[in-house]
Amino acid sequence: MNSVSKSPQAFILASRGSPLALWQANFVAEQLRALGHTIEIKTFKTTGDIVQDRFLHEIGGKGLFIKELEEAMVSGHAHLAVHSLKDLPARIPSQFSLAAVLKRHQSSDVIVFSDAYGARCGLAPNSIVTESMLKSLGPITIATSSLRRQSLLAGSCPDIKTVPVRGNVNTRLKKLNAEGWHALILAEASIERLELYDLPAYRLDPNWFIPCAGQGALAIETLANSPAEEAVHTLECSKTRQAVNIERAVLARLGGDCTMPFGCLVTNDLRHNDQLIARAVVLDNEGASAKCVKEIRMTTPNIETAFEALIIDELRKNRANDILGKLGIAVRI
Repeated sequence: MNSVSKSPQAFILASRGSPLALWQANFVAEQLRALGHTIEIKTFKTTGDIVQDRFLHEIGGKGLFIKELEEAMVSGHAHLAVHSLKDLPARIPSQFSLAAVLKRHQSSDVIVFSDAYGARCGLAPNSIVTESMLKSLGPITIATSSLRRQSLLAGSCPDIKTVPVRGNVNTRLKKLNAEGWHALILAEASIERLELYDLPAYRLDPNWFIPCAGQGALAIETLANSPAEEAVHTLECSKTRQAVNIERAVLARLGGDCTMPFGCLVTNDLRHNDQLIARAVVLDNEGASAKCVKEIRMTTPNIETAFEALIIDELRKNRANDILGKLGIAVRI
C-alpha cells in the first residue's frame, strides 16, 4: 500500500446497513481517515436487501446489492461505495470505476453447524472438510441460497438436502437453529470480519469447494475520473487485483454474472511466488461439472490475458460448453 496521500478531501461513503457491510465501510473509512481524508458513512437500502423471499437469480442477480449505491454516486449523494467483490457482476457500467481492490481476506467457504448438531457431527476441531468427509455425515440439511454451493453439494453429496436462506449473517445464524437445519454455508471472510470465532465452523476444502470469483476481496467503487477515484487508489493491492481480474474475466467470458454456478480462485504458489495457480469449475444445477487446475509462471507482461485464455481452454476441453448449454447460456467458449 502506498503511504503517500493526495491533499485531504471530504467524501461520503455509501454503504448497505448490515453489520457486515458497515464493518467493510468502517474498515475502508479508517484507512482513508489515516491518510487525512474526512469520511462520512451514509447507509442505503438496496433491492437485494428488501426482497428476501426469492432467490437472487430470480430477481436480477447480485447487482441488486449495488444498484442504489451506484445511484447515490450518480446523484451526488455519495462519492464512493465499498463492496464484497463477489457481489459485483462481471461487468460494471463504464461510468463507474473499481478504483481500488484491497488485500484479500480468506477466500474459502465455511460450513457452520447448528448448536444441536455441531457437538455430535464427529469432526475434529480445525478440520478442513473434504468432499468425502461431508458425504460421510449422511442425509443432513444445509442452508444456502448460492447456486454454486447448491450445485457443488448436489454433485458430491446427493443425500444432502439444501434449503434457501437469505438475510445478513446474524439473521442466517438465528435461522439455522430456529429452523432445525443441520448446517449453514457462509463465506469465511464474513466470519473473519465479524470476528465470529466461537462458531462451530469448518473450512470447506477449496480444492473441491471452489469459491466464487472475487470471494474474500473488497472493492471500492467510484465514478470514473472522479477525485474519489484518485484518492482511494493508495489502498490498492496489486496481487489481489491481478488474481480477481483473472477470475472475473473468466466469469465474463462464460456469459454469466456472479449468480451462475461457477467458481474460480487464483492464488500465488506458496513455494514459488512467481507462479500463479487457478482452480475453476463450471456446474449445472444438478452438479455435473467442468473443472480445471492450471499453473503458469509469471514471465509474460500480459499475464492476466494469457492465464484467462489457459483457464478457458482447459474448461472447454472438459466440456464446459455442454454445461453452459444445460444452463441455457448462449455463449460458447
